[in-house]
Amino acid sequence: MRTPIELLDQGVDLLLRRRRLFIFSAIIFFAIVGTSTLFRGGIGPPPRRTDLTVFLRAAEAIRSGENIYAVANERGWYYVYTPLLAILLAPFVKLPLLANTFMWYMLSAAALCGTVFLSARLARDGPAGMRAALIAALFCAPTFVESMTRGQLGVIGVFLAVAVLYLYARGRDAWAGILFAFAVVLKVSPMAPLIVLFLVKRDWKVCAAALLGLVFFLLAFPSLVIGWDQNWSFLAEWNRILNHAASDAGQQSHIWSQLVTPFAPDNQSLYAVLTRWVWPSEAALAAGSNFWVRGGVRAFGAALLAALAFASRRKRAETGLKRLMLEYSLFPMLMLFVSPVSEIHHYTVLFMMFLAALFYLEELPRDSIKYQGLMWGALIAAVTHIMGYVHPFDEWGIPAAGALAFWCVLFVFLARSDLKCYD
Repeated sequence: MRTPIELLDQGVDLLLRRRRLFIFSAIIFFAIVGTSTLFRGGIGPPPRRTDLTVFLRAAEAIRSGENIYAVANERGWYYVYTPLLAILLAPFVKLPLLANTFMWYMLSAAALCGTVFLSARLARDGPAGMRAALIAALFCAPTFVESMTRGQLGVIGVFLAVAVLYLYARGRDAWAGILFAFAVVLKVSPMAPLIVLFLVKRDWKVCAAALLGLVFFLLAFPSLVIGWDQNWSFLAEWNRILNHAASDAGQQSHIWSQLVTPFAPDNQSLYAVLTRWVWPSEAALAAGSNFWVRGGVRAFGAALLAALAFASRRKRAETGLKRLMLEYSLFPMLMLFVSPVSEIHHYTVLFMMFLAALFYLEELPRDSIKYQGLMWGALIAAVTHIMGYVHPFDEWGIPAAGALAFWCVLFVFLARSDLKCYD
């Protein structure tokens, strides 16, 4: 009897062989998602239900000299990223919102296509790589669609993660480091922990390029556009806002209800989920202290990071590609687990874990414990991820629990792998 993954693999392979059907299906998919995106962002009645309006409002503030962290879009949402994104979008603020929505959607669609094709090229067997990439994308489809229709950075972020891995695996260290820095400055979560991977593997060229990239994208380039004092002021304000929102006094923050509240059902960080389990309401949380939940999650995350760093310490030259992909895929998820805010659409990086598992499943014996563990871990993560879009499973934190279980399965597989055979 075929396993569920083999059945999916067979179906995707059949679709790929019928190229016209595959292209037609892709066109229909992007057309439907694009229509929804344009309706939400530029055609339908206001207020516009897209984060792009937040980015564009901050870009307008760059041009007008306003504080990018004090302005809000028509829904009252505030900008919470570094100045880089607002600066990059500033040249487009004079265009109609519909045009900007269309261009942003096309960028996201191109990023999704790029994610699949770059992922497929990581495999030695091209068709097998494409099948694995498409199945991983299928497992993450709800999050990908939400990210595109809501004008968010999720799909662009996972493309950057795959692109950094692609460059890194091929020894293009300088470009990998620079692109990593760009991705982190654009949106700190979830790629930031990957610097630990580069450090423990002693890839100093990547680290040096990443440091130079951080200086350029965080300080040099924005300062050239808006001035050193203004950029430094914005960065200090950004840091203050986020630290305040994540503290025990966070309910006083102006971004609490927009972003930080752990009582939003789509907040799937371990911190938020445990907070909902421990405290019956926001009022109860405000009357107490969340020190033990916050401290416990951080300690748990630090322990996982230390264990993962130790398991990933072998140099790149001593590590096969599949093992490298597996190590790489586990670091970004740690940021989502311990962060105060990890909305379900941030879980696009689950794609990386699905991809790494599927690459291994191509070659493992079907009746082996390793195959069964990886397969069921992936299937459970995929199902629980979908459940996150159904109430009350989202409030219970089912997606976070499924993702953490899958992470643990992959980590155990990594730790128990034969150290003499890294593929």
